[in-house]
Amino acid sequence: MKANWYLVKYVRDAFRNEPVNIGVIITLDQHGVARFIGQRADGQIDGRRARSAVASPDTLRAWANYIRHHLAEGTFEEKLASLSARSLDNYRIERRGALLEPLTSERLPQMAEDLFRELVREEPEKPAPTLDDLTNQLLYQKLQFPPDHKIEENVRYVIDLRGARREFSFDYRYVNGRASLLEKISLADREKSVETRVNDLLFRMEHIAESPDAGVTNFISLFDVGSNGSTAQVEHHLRAIEKFSHTINVRSAKAADEVGDCLGVPVLR
Repeated sequence: MKANWYLVKYVRDAFRNEPVNIGVIITLDQHGVARFIGQRADGQIDGRRARSAVASPDTLRAWANYIRHHLAEGTFEEKLASLSARSLDNYRIERRGALLEPLTSERLPQMAEDLFRELVREEPEKPAPTLDDLTNQLLYQKLQFPPDHKIEENVRYVIDLRGARREFSFDYRYVNGRASLLEKISLADREKSVETRVNDLLFRMEHIAESPDAGVTNFISLFDVGSNGSTAQVEHHLRAIEKFSHTINVRSAKAADEVGDCLGVPVLR
């Protein structure tokens, strides 16, 4: 059975009439599939990615859902005529004909994906910044350290622990009158993994603070709950860490000011 396919276009300015390709539709026996710009693996449209092509991602979502509804109900062809008649609409569906290769319904999603990649120019999805990325930006791009001072990385202390020599490491150290130790910690994970990380950090901070040889009394924990996480979900861990350390959310808009205050250095403006 042959399938029909359609090219979806968007016209930002109806007067200039300069359409861009934003999606493809394939129908087979009245039903079909669609692939739109900004679409994630779960089928939802990511507004940040879609905004490069359309003025309103919310309108695109509503319009795409309308199309998918009629594809699922088998009424897409019936609605296509009324959609095409709206000549000033920003969204246009252009019938391109039949696909020469016989298709089954199971193969439609992959064929739609192949056509989409060939015909639609989509900016690649930028990976979300990691804890390492955010910490590097925070410490090396947003703070102004004196010329004769610098952040040390991967510092190590050897202390006596119940008669045995133990080595403890921290991500960063800054010395300016007093020594401050900074540690990155991700709280965006399964509860058991987060609990293990928190307990390890508490153990190291407690014994470094008690060691007269280390001479460290200022600790800063640079934590991350992920781009979609909430500090409320890890409040019990933060309360435990705060007994020994300043806690600073690396995704907070105030993170640079908070770290600057703790280290005694100004923030670059």
